Amino acid sequence: YLRVEERQIMKAFHRFLDDAPAVYQKEESDALCPSVHDWDADYSVSVFSAATGVDRKSLYKQKAVDELLQVLPQWANKARTFEEDMTLEISDAARLLVDSYTKKIDRFMKGDISALTDMSVVEDLLLVVEAKKKAPAAIGAFFGSQHFAEVPTVQLSARLFSAYKERLRSSKTTPDPKSKKTRENLSGFFYDIQHAATYAPYCDGYFTDNAMAKLMKGQLVRVEQDFGCKVFSVDSRDDFLAWLESLKSRMTTRHANDLSWAYPKRFPLHKN
Repeated sequence: YLRVEERQIMKAFHRFLDDAPAVYQKEESDALCPSVHDWDADYSVSVFSAATGVDRKSLYKQKAVDELLQVLPQWANKARTFEEDMTLEISDAARLLVDSYTKKIDRFMKGDISALTDMSVVEDLLLVVEAKKKAPAAIGAFFGSQHFAEVPTVQLSARLFSAYKERLRSSKTTPDPKSKKTRENLSGFFYDIQHAATYAPYCDGYFTDNAMAKLMKGQLVRVEQDFGCKVFSVDSRDDFLAWLESLKSRMTTRHANDLSWAYPKRFPLHKN
């Protein structure tokens, strides 16, 4: 996730400094390495394997849910518009990047050498500013610009959070933060938004749970219309299967032969 966001922000920053249009130029390489199309070489995917990694991820998830439950009543009662929430979410995205950088510097100044291994987008932006002989203030101007707002992870995340807040305000009942059901329903909320905001703009189709699918397909988020990604869930399973069949019907002969060679039991079409 962080690597994708960093690539997007760096590309947008270069366009900002070059006075290029703010519209983000999306490329597959933003999210996927070119080797994903290389069928003749080895390909690997990294996963959490050590117990400490799993425990740490579980701890972060628990903390995220706790924080979300605390702010639910505030979100439901805030007299803000969707547009105002969008502005706030985009501003918060910039603030979090700056906060991450200042915390890294603070840790290092206190003798924590491991801070040097932490990724910092702001640090990379400073290197660009230095290379292009621009004033550091350009970074602050970028964070307040339309170029930053158009970064896909920033834009889609802001839409999803703002749309959820709008749903809470328009609901007749506010989810009970102390309810076990509420906790279960929101257990993966932050990760669902993070995942959708990062990868949906690069997908032709995206399958998720019913609640997230409804949010993504809503008129305030418009993933299908604005990002070109069809969204599916269990409630639209038939549409999803029909979409998969349409992809299969457009399969080239070479693709079919390669699949039958790789998976002969599932695709018994390969001929020696």
